[in-house]
Amino acid sequence: MKIIFLPGLDGTGLLFDRLIEQFPESWNYSVVSYNSIKAESYLGQAKEIAARINDKDIFVVEESYSGSVAYELYHLLSERVKGIVFLASFISRPSQIARLAKFLPVFLLKPNFLTKLILYLFGFNLSGDKGMVIKVFDSLQKSDKLKLRSRLYNIATMPKAARTVECPVIYVRPSTDFLVSSSAVKLLASKSSKFNLVEVNGGHFIAQSNPAECAQIIRNAINHLNT
Repeated sequence: MKIIFLPGLDGTGLLFDRLIEQFPESWNYSVVSYNSIKAESYLGQAKEIAARINDKDIFVVEESYSGSVAYELYHLLSERVKGIVFLASFISRPSQIARLAKFLPVFLLKPNFLTKLILYLFGFNLSGDKGMVIKVFDSLQKSDKLKLRSRLYNIATMPKAARTVECPVIYVRPSTDFLVSSSAVKLLASKSSKFNLVEVNGGHFIAQSNPAECAQIIRNAINHLNT
């Protein structure tokens, strides 16, 4: 079984490094970078990713932005998807304020005193390694800016998901997530026939601020499938 990692808004996949370090080297995995994906829509991105997957069975781990990509990927590959871990993610607009994401100037995603403070507050709940804030900005700077803008547009204009996911779904919910509302989590739960929510201490960037606990949840889920 292959583990597919789908990144957050930055789209590079670089922010999974600390999480992947927690896993055995023998694991068969692939980290997607949206810099290599031509499609701009959630469905189009999922189709390109699906076309690259030759493995019979896959397990999807995704964070934040990629919830709807994982959702569409499941409906494209169906029974080949054995499980999905949603890390502080969503399959509908994450909050009411997310409607404004399409108006966010990309230059505001560059690091300065104010933007670093905002990210540390809303992304990390003012706790954990401040060095991760710099790493997030480094990753954003390596992202294709036109594609980054399209991802912001996708978040702002997301419709509510209608179809049900039948494979096991684990939702890792940060203890303090300022970016994903409880209603967005409830919507995902209502569209998952096998849903399990696990709360982990930390902010929205939970895979970066608490990689060990997130990794343990993922390992447990995969071990359960193999028993």
